[in-house]
Amino acid sequence: MMDNNPPSRVGDVLKSLFYQLGIDTKIKQVNILKSWSQAVGKTISKHSQPVTIRKGNLFVKVDSSAWLTQLYHFKEKIISEFNKNQEEEIIKDIHFSVGSVSHSSGRKRKVNSRKVTVKLEKKELDWVEETAKRIGDKKLEELLKRILKKYKQFKKTKGEKANGKNSNSSCKRSRKNTH
Repeated sequence: MMDNNPPSRVGDVLKSLFYQLGIDTKIKQVNILKSWSQAVGKTISKHSQPVTIRKGNLFVKVDSSAWLTQLYHFKEKIISEFNKNQEEEIIKDIHFSVGSVSHSSGRKRKVNSRKVTVKLEKKELDWVEETAKRIGDKKLEELLKRILKKYKQFKKTKGEKANGKNSNSSCKRSRKNTH
């Protein structure tokens, strides 16, 4: 039996898949971290460095208490600027703390020089295969498999289940019960 629906655009399929897996939010968070210098300007970025984003909270290191106080007064403006650029509320709050700030002049910062290889279980690999084979195009299917495997490995290193947005809430519940 022929399906009368027109084929979906690859971009639309990937966008939908990334949304279902919660990857879209992670991509936006990485974009925010990468655009810190551009958003706050050269002077502020020389004295501050974004560290991570967790549950809508952006954590930023600053090199002195004077800069911490100064940035605290601009917090709402910075939040508004980032969310406007992402066209949705990704950042809800910013937490500044005094600490070591890497002053790299154009060079990429090394986050972690160790490479950790994470083995996926059979059920995880089966999920990757099942999800990717829906695409239909062999080249895109292979690309998606690589992306999904890396996503699963990343989630494993963070101690979370990588089965989409719903799994995050169950991870939160299980973590709360262990404390």
